[in-house]
Amino acid sequence: MDEVNGGMRQLRRDALVTEAMAVLAENSGASMSEIASATGVGRTTLYRRFGDREALIAEVARQGARMFTDALLGARPQVGLGLDAVERVCVQLFTVPDVLTLLFADIPIITDDVFDELERERRAELRVESTGDGDMMGESDSGDGDPVEAIIRRGQADGSIAEDVPVVWAAMYVFLTIGSGHLYDVSSRSGSRDPGNRAAALDLTIRAVRKTLRPA
Repeated sequence: MDEVNGGMRQLRRDALVTEAMAVLAENSGASMSEIASATGVGRTTLYRRFGDREALIAEVARQGARMFTDALLGARPQVGLGLDAVERVCVQLFTVPDVLTLLFADIPIITDDVFDELERERRAELRVESTGDGDMMGESDSGDGDPVEAIIRRGQADGSIAEDVPVVWAAMYVFLTIGSGHLYDVSSRSGSRDPGNRAAALDLTIRAVRKTLRPA
């Protein structure tokens, strides 16, 4: 029963962090009072659960990084032609707009340091799950490294992505183009989110990526 109650508390905490993320995506300077008001909880409750604004921001960053990683995995990066997988990455990352806002902000809340921290935790968990003879499970895990760089290499091998495009540059281009498409959608809003405008921004993003990466 304690496990069930603990799980429910964690779910409520995660939901509150996600709501706080949406508030910060709209106003990165939102105070604890503003976040509490927007999420429908008392300011005292917010302080009791997270301690202070800095701790809440850290939780938002961690959850955002996990959502970003889950979206990448949801794109099924190992399936099909490399260029098709890149398109799926664009589609999946467009489903987490608040994460993209906090990642591509002038002063980002979700940073490389947060992703590095989560990766260290993942590796630590893999060490705990080591086999009985002392070998470490996952030390050669195919998931290591940048998944988009892995897609680019696979696309170059299967002929769907130009071989003369540097892998690191191509991966950076994909991410930055996704960011540009997302920010174009955000800047075009007039007070509310327009699904049609976001679909158009995604289409422009995919067209740009495909035109740049496909073989001549």
